[in-house]
Amino acid sequence: MPHLLLIEDNQHIQRIYCAKLQAEGFQVTAAENGEQGLASAEACEPDAILLDIMLPKMDGFEVLKRLRADPKLSRIPVFMLSNKAWPDDVQYALSLGAHQFYAKGSSSLQDIVQQIRAECGIKKVTILSIDPGLASSVVAVMQHPKLLCVAHSEMVDAVACVEKGAPDLVILVAAGTTGNPFAILQQLKTTPATQSLPVLALAGEWQRLQRADYFVATAELNNELRPTVLPLLGLVEEPDAGPAASASLTHSA
Repeated sequence: MPHLLLIEDNQHIQRIYCAKLQAEGFQVTAAENGEQGLASAEACEPDAILLDIMLPKMDGFEVLKRLRADPKLSRIPVFMLSNKAWPDDVQYALSLGAHQFYAKGSSSLQDIVQQIRAECGIKKVTILSIDPGLASSVVAVMQHPKLLCVAHSEMVDAVACVEKGAPDLVILVAAGTTGNPFAILQQLKTTPATQSLPVLALAGEWQRLQRADYFVATAELNNELRPTVLPLLGLVEEPDAGPAASASLTHSA
């Protein structure tokens, strides 16, 4: 699961962003001042850092300087997120090595997440399933440091969820559901915003969905899903990787 470090001293903003980023499938570590943020970066070496400027003990500019001076941490993309967004502040942050600068209140979280995904080579899978058990099994099997897995259980707005979330692949869990997976697949393939997205159907052998791009039988979930999906997303298998017994499941709102 991709890991983000959020360095933000405002507890209210911190809670909001942590919840939203976790809903996107990220593991999030939060720090409330510059010194703590730098220590957290050294301890967890996240995939990306969201950094405020106006922080206690050490401001964001100084944190950024130290990150860029540390050979172990200099590779981590840093995205500034601050109310202090005057042109001079933006240019200074970029000159220090920030990848992007976002002004609080005027930058959407969706845009921030999309930029982080692009910069870090992170892929996203949306799992459509009304069966929490099967969704949990899919998430557990697909654990990967460069893959976000988000499960959505409300089939009535499944297509809207996919459109908003902009995944790289949709896994439609047809087995064990009481909904109509054929209708959902039809909607995905006829809606302009989603029709080009690849869809993998996870179902019983008798349920092969004609318009699905890929198919894995539910009985072969543990053996076939991961080796089918990772190459489709251009992801390489991690050493000693396998289903995570204690993997957490992130449900979209």
